[in-house]
Amino acid sequence: MSETVCDPLFEKREKLVMRLMPYVQKNGFSSLKMDDAAKYMDISKPTMYKYFASKTEIAECLIDKFVIYVSNQMLAEAPPTLSSEPLSQPSAEELKFYNESFAQAFKLTIKLSFYLTDVLLQDLNGTYPDLYAKLAQAVELCKNKLADYFVSGIALSVFYPINARIYLTQVDLVFRKLLDPKWLMLQNITMKQALMDFYKTMKHQVFYEKWLDEDNSAMGLYFDKLITGMRSYD
Repeated sequence: MSETVCDPLFEKREKLVMRLMPYVQKNGFSSLKMDDAAKYMDISKPTMYKYFASKTEIAECLIDKFVIYVSNQMLAEAPPTLSSEPLSQPSAEELKFYNESFAQAFKLTIKLSFYLTDVLLQDLNGTYPDLYAKLAQAVELCKNKLADYFVSGIALSVFYPINARIYLTQVDLVFRKLLDPKWLMLQNITMKQALMDFYKTMKHQVFYEKWLDEDNSAMGLYFDKLITGMRSYD
């Protein structure tokens, strides 16, 4: 795209297009009409056409913004590979460090799952395959960094010898299921409890027992914020 970050038109387009994110997450792009796009942007249709000539331009702007977000901010949020050889008996500082880095990886994995819904990805692949490929490439770089983190933990014998890619896929699939209110109701469980139980399960699956810190209070606070954000996002 030809706009630059300091261009007022570019900044306005970004603000407008982000108002469509909840819609395309639930419905994709193929069903989006220009009348609806103007409605969700909260502007008139003539005004919208001053910023976007077509639905394709809207899709390009939104996916470009998300690619930048994944490539920059999300990639920076991924924990670095582990390199310091741990003590035979973990110190309190080591326990905190390894468990906090795991929490960091877990948060990023579920963030990817939340923003990139199945509906959005499948529809994007069918409607705008070039944009899908661009987004998939950015996401893959992020997942590669996460996989490298787990491989490094395995090499230090902090983590069990799991398949990092299977772990990431497992978190993605289960997290998507935990967002289903009907499923939660059938299980008679709140979303926070489901997320906490899932997080604890993943820790026990990944860590050797002596490296496991059972204090999950920080993640409890994180899930409170996450759920509040989800509800306001809807």
